[in-house]
Amino acid sequence: MQTQHLTAGFIGLGLIGGSIARALKKQAPSTTVMAYMRSRDRLLKAQEDGAVDIILEGVGEPLRQCDIIFLCTPVEYNASYLEQIRPYLKPGAVITDVGSTKTQIHEAVQSLAMEESFIGGHPMAGSEKSGIEAAREDLFQGAHWVLCPDEATSAQDYADMHEMLTGLGARVVSLPRDTHDEVV
Repeated sequence: MQTQHLTAGFIGLGLIGGSIARALKKQAPSTTVMAYMRSRDRLLKAQEDGAVDIILEGVGEPLRQCDIIFLCTPVEYNASYLEQIRPYLKPGAVITDVGSTKTQIHEAVQSLAMEESFIGGHPMAGSEKSGIEAAREDLFQGAHWVLCPDEATSAQDYADMHEMLTGLGARVVSLPRDTHDEVV
């Protein structure tokens, strides 16, 4: 996963997803960002503002271009989206999430045999505001970002993810998912 020519997909583009997209575009302007969310008006605004290059109509064929896919929806929807994404995941691509709990998503990852493609994540950043309108490219500056790799996570995928996130200004911390959930 090379940040210079990265294609990043987003399922959900609120405060966190929008901030990641903006930060990626600032870090590496050649990054292609494609995104899907229910509110087309907000996606059009994000495209107009330069945070999104390609608006997705849903989960489908265009995701095959992605080097990384960020699940930025409420935790309860992530398993369903994982199942929808699976047929379109290109070899070597990584999926991560931004959810506050890891056990449920990891169970879904295991049941779908997607362990080698998934690295759970939780950026410890936010705002009193919400939505793509509140997204900021500097939201992760100095913030902790917990990654929850497991036995199936390749060292290279983890190193690439770590490098990308530190490039966004985050302080990356690695924790087992059970420890993460206990602490959070």
